[in-house]
Amino acid sequence: MEIRDIRFFCLTAEMEHVTKAAEKLGVAQPFLTKIIGQLEREVGVPLFDNIGRKIKLNKYGEVFYSHAKKILVEMDNLRDDMDTMIERQSRRIRVLTNTETLFPEMVIEYQKRNPNAILSIEYATREEMVEALRTGETDFAVCSPPISDESAKGIITDVVFEEHACAMLPPGHPMLSKKHLLFSDMEGTDLITTAPGSALRANLDPYMESINFHPNIVCETNDYSLIIKYVLSGMGFAIIPRSLFFSIPSIREYCVASAYKDTLGQIGISRAAIISEAAASKDFIPFIREYVERNTKLYFSDFDASK
Repeated sequence: MEIRDIRFFCLTAEMEHVTKAAEKLGVAQPFLTKIIGQLEREVGVPLFDNIGRKIKLNKYGEVFYSHAKKILVEMDNLRDDMDTMIERQSRRIRVLTNTETLFPEMVIEYQKRNPNAILSIEYATREEMVEALRTGETDFAVCSPPISDESAKGIITDVVFEEHACAMLPPGHPMLSKKHLLFSDMEGTDLITTAPGSALRANLDPYMESINFHPNIVCETNDYSLIIKYVLSGMGFAIIPRSLFFSIPSIREYCVASAYKDTLGQIGISRAAIISEAAASKDFIPFIREYVERNTKLYFSDFDASK
């Protein structure tokens, strides 16, 4: 029983489809079927049940999978320890996210505290994040709405931030004098927003539909620097996450708090249930919790009171 075969088995179990697993692994489907068959002959029992076009672990497969994942984690830990021993100091922490505001100051601060760590951050859809966590292609996923444990077996999610919205208005707009803004106050005003499928739209679109608010969208971009520039130029208004204050506190004078407490949702950090204990990544989630809590108090506490 080779480590390669165990990896092939675990990916097949997670994808519940031999052909798709073979494509992911870059091997022929008959070859992967042969590997699974060899493992089943070696343990003496079938490990999967056929369910239509898909396969699913049976009771023997569940036990085998549990132990197989532990073996793979131990192998990863072994490599981590060996890397340290041979003075490979830098550790790469892979992060996928669908949020448009993964605060650059947070990355800078983490890098200062952990100079040997390398943060690799890429944009991904929710589905891509779930698959990457299951297959070990990423260490963490920062997602909004959070990935639920129920819908993603083998993935653990910590909710680290409760996002709130505010409206950013052009300079001199009469509504800037208000303390709280209803969306109905902006009826007939053009909206600048992020693209469909983004974290903001995934939370905002259902909410706007629920209150029957259908603004005229004149521009869609996931680049918040452009959204801010367009609003300041008078092109329209934007509904933005307050977390932008972390990076750009100067925009607060052009923002009015939303009167709707639940306009935007939560941000969660997800990881595989069995995660490598690499020294550079084990404190990543506690760091983000501490950073968000500290900066939320700093940038949000006086926002409502300032109007």
